[in-house]
Amino acid sequence: MKKYKNCFEKNEKKKVALKQIVLGVFLLFSCKMFAQSEMQSFKAFGVNPTIPNDSLFKNIEQAKDFKTKYAATYNLIEFHQQKGNIDSIIHYGHKLYTETSNEELLLKKEEYLSKVSNAIAEGKLEKGLFDEALKWFLKGIEHSKKNFDDELYVKNRIGLGSIKYVRGKEEEGQKIIEESIENAPNEKLKHDAFFELGFIYYTKNELEKAKDNYNKAKVFYISEGYLKNALEVDLWLSKVLGKENKNEEALDLCYNVFNESLSNGFFTLYAKAGNVLGGIYLKEKDYDNAKKILSTVYINSIQWGNLEIERRVVLGLQNAYSETGDYKNAHALMTQLNSINNKILVSQNKQQVNELEVQYKTLEQKQEIERQKTLKANILIGFLVVLIPVLGLLYMYYQKLQTQSKLTKTLEEVNQQKISALLKNQELKLVKASLEGQNNERKRIARELHDSIGGNLATIKLQLSNETKLQKENIIQQVDDTYNQVRELSHNLMPKKFKDSAFTSIVSEYIENVKNLSDEEITLQIHPKEEIDKIEENLKVELYKIIQELLTNALKHAKATQIDIQLSVFNNSVKLLFEDDGAGFDQEKVKYGLGFQNLKDRLKIIKGEMFINAFPDKGTVIDIDVPLN
Repeated sequence: MKKYKNCFEKNEKKKVALKQIVLGVFLLFSCKMFAQSEMQSFKAFGVNPTIPNDSLFKNIEQAKDFKTKYAATYNLIEFHQQKGNIDSIIHYGHKLYTETSNEELLLKKEEYLSKVSNAIAEGKLEKGLFDEALKWFLKGIEHSKKNFDDELYVKNRIGLGSIKYVRGKEEEGQKIIEESIENAPNEKLKHDAFFELGFIYYTKNELEKAKDNYNKAKVFYISEGYLKNALEVDLWLSKVLGKENKNEEALDLCYNVFNESLSNGFFTLYAKAGNVLGGIYLKEKDYDNAKKILSTVYINSIQWGNLEIERRVVLGLQNAYSETGDYKNAHALMTQLNSINNKILVSQNKQQVNELEVQYKTLEQKQEIERQKTLKANILIGFLVVLIPVLGLLYMYYQKLQTQSKLTKTLEEVNQQKISALLKNQELKLVKASLEGQNNERKRIARELHDSIGGNLATIKLQLSNETKLQKENIIQQVDDTYNQVRELSHNLMPKKFKDSAFTSIVSEYIENVKNLSDEEITLQIHPKEEIDKIEENLKVELYKIIQELLTNALKHAKATQIDIQLSVFNNSVKLLFEDDGAGFDQEKVKYGLGFQNLKDRLKIIKGEMFINAFPDKGTVIDIDVPLN
């Protein structure tokens, strides 16, 4: 069937045509930079190296029965699984699931459906579509024999446990993984479950347990020849070493994954390893090497259309340029990051629309069958179609009479109320003006208490709860600051520290205090400091309190490991970019609290604008723009 191959080839031609100019310019820049490098050479591809050969498509075309066609199509899916082509896995998985469902004479159909459901679910999981992945893992379980002797049942159960854990049901997810280890019907599935358990302990920061489970999986994968699985374990072990600040060991291990993935054609794993390497170099402040390897990964991510890798590498490059003082390129990359986030949102929306179209076509077929069934029944009840409108008209006429009577009485009451209302109108205007003044003053005081004093008290609480980093002098200083703010609030004065100290120093000191007392990695970039220190005092106070509110919310609710804050002056406006990699949220469903309302009120006072870019389990980006005029 040529439609498999033609569809794929058309998409590839479109991608190449759109991206050649971007790649040409970027490669020209990259070549100059790479020529001076003494580190390992990195390979940037000019074309996508993951296109399957013709034989895979010919096997599908020449299949004489459905079982042969199923096997050939699944071989194509496995090819894309090896290369990491997520969209292709999902595309061919959906086609194979639909064709299998429509094959009425197929023996052991449920087994075939369970197998392809698992492939689709793993593709959805890799893409970050957790709800969709959960749905397909549950389908795989439903199609299997529902006992631990069935390999497909356990395989889908392992995926289900991973999703449950990631979506916040941590105890339930871990229990499912541990049951799968205990009851796995073969060693491969048992060690796949060890790998997932290693990830669970990694996220809990129980690093010794994480390494123990990862190494169990690695020994088995190596002994049985599962090279890609072994390299995936090594990539996670390098992340564990990074958390332990064993950066040299982490680099060595990650370089091995990087080179072996490239040699064996595991291109997405190759890109992920490059991204991790860039992160390690950033942590060591080796910005030249970080730029070089991240630039290579960026070229390949564009060519392969992997937006998630592209987003992460742009964030890394932006940090590298900021730390080396190249704020022009850093700002350009910030704009590119917003563009990539929008592309991810559009891509997810398009995929949801495509899936809805498939569901709609299936629904149309079912509706046609139901229509034929109900046609005969409609003939038998035809006389009711005539009778019901007549009864309806009679009922409506009766209701009209009742309504008219009630309306007459209501009009009389309204006329009397109007007379009383006119007499009290002037009095009500005076009362309203007084209440509005009181409410505005209450809002101002509530905002000051919540943002300034509340932020300081939250920091003091954090210090007191962290016994290992408890510093008496810092607590005394924070209490003293809080006391001064309460005193200044009572006298309606500008906070004293904004008059006596540089604004950039105040913000940096606050961030440093929070960073020393928390496990989160917090970065602050300010440019240019001289211009930011010159802005008017009222704007400084509002910006400081906005930063306090954003950071307090991220520490309390986001469960983030990385928080990035950028403050700059550009085009006669102050720009504040706040980003975390935490839980994120659904903007259409979330209910904003007092803190968010205070942010909006403060921005309204200084005529600022706020843009929020957030996704569940994808972190949050908040972009604030305040004009200086």
